Amino acid sequence: MFYNIEKLNKLEKQLSENLMQADGKTHEKEYRPFWINYRSDIPNCLMVIREYREMLRQYESKKTLER
Repeated sequence: MFYNIEKLNKLEKQLSENLMQADGKTHEKEYRPFWINYRSDIPNCLMVIREYREMLRQYESKKTLER
């Protein structure tokens, strides 16, 4: 599990770039099911990364205030 916001930012950036590159790249029927799965799974992964990153920020902020 990632406990570092910078690592999450890198992962988010890589997934976002890969997702943008996937758009409209394949028209071959044999690859279509994989592309559809990829196209629907990656946005869900990005959502989890963003929510988790926000939770980490809140935790770090709270920890800083308690000191």
